[in-house]
Amino acid sequence: MIPIFIASVSPFSGKNLICLGLGLKFKKDGYKVGYFKPVGFSPVVVENVLTDEDAVFLSKALEANEPLQSICPVVLTDDLLRRLTSGEELNIREKTMTAFHQAAKEQDIMIARGLGRLSGGTCLHFSELDFIKESNAKVIFIDKFQSYIDTLDGFIYASKMLGDKLLGVVFNLIPPAKLNYVREILVPFLKKNGITTLGIMQKDPILSAVPIREIITSLNGKVLCCEDRVDELVEHFMIGAMNVESALSYFRKVSNKAVITGGDRSDIQLAALETPTKCLILTGELYPNASILGRAQEVGVPIVVVRADTANTLEVCENLSGYASLHDKSKIRRAAEVVEREIDFKTIYQQLGLSK
Repeated sequence: MIPIFIASVSPFSGKNLICLGLGLKFKKDGYKVGYFKPVGFSPVVVENVLTDEDAVFLSKALEANEPLQSICPVVLTDDLLRRLTSGEELNIREKTMTAFHQAAKEQDIMIARGLGRLSGGTCLHFSELDFIKESNAKVIFIDKFQSYIDTLDGFIYASKMLGDKLLGVVFNLIPPAKLNYVREILVPFLKKNGITTLGIMQKDPILSAVPIREIITSLNGKVLCCEDRVDELVEHFMIGAMNVESALSYFRKVSNKAVITGGDRSDIQLAALETPTKCLILTGELYPNASILGRAQEVGVPIVVVRADTANTLEVCENLSGYASLHDKSKIRRAAEVVEREIDFKTIYQQLGLSK
């Protein structure tokens, strides 16, 4: 059994994407793949077992057939923190490794996902670095586009701490304008420092898309029509705050979008409904007139009324896009396609001694 640990320089860098894409590729090539998350922070109870929501999703997506209690043995809850700070002996190391070996029993490859830094879990007396050493895992580090210095620091620090356990690194969410800089400057720099770049991935509109349902929940919105469409995905967010002629031209440029505008701007609302729009978000808790509601029902566009103003609504929506989950069949398929296309599997297979 070969363990592979997915770590990151910063949170929300794409660890789940890499775990899912790697696992599906390995399965496609005939390997039995398991999933493991030493420490979870999204508590959920499934079949009377306290576990982690993402861990359950990824294990099922990979069809790993693992014991539910083994995929995430430690879940960060208020109760766990209370027990930890009271001095109770939690035996995290033993609990984690026992669960890992249980989950790995029938697998050729185990993909384990970290919290986001090698020091994660130190307060539990069993850090990510401890797990990597004890499981003898090979490591792939990923980071999203933010600060080149932070990313380089993180990758080089990981290399120094891990040595030959580091398989390589992945750049994620790179803007198109920065691709050449990453390829021509950063990748050669890392190579000089003994670090292999396994992939450079741009932001993918489908993977960063947000279900309308999540928008409604995050904004505490009220759906006025077309509730049967709230599981559809929004790829772009646009503000409607101009004259109607400009709005039509502006909205026609982008499809699969949600338009955010004031509840009193019926002209903008109608313009949005005449273009490829997935959702209309009306701010200020102002309701549309009957003609707008009727047109939205005709074209199948949900109208959501929210209390927040336009600027705050946009901020919430953009944050949702940045942290979009993969819990959607179309996203699972897309993750497999993107990772298989952008990640250097030839190098990974060679370093792990695998054959296709």
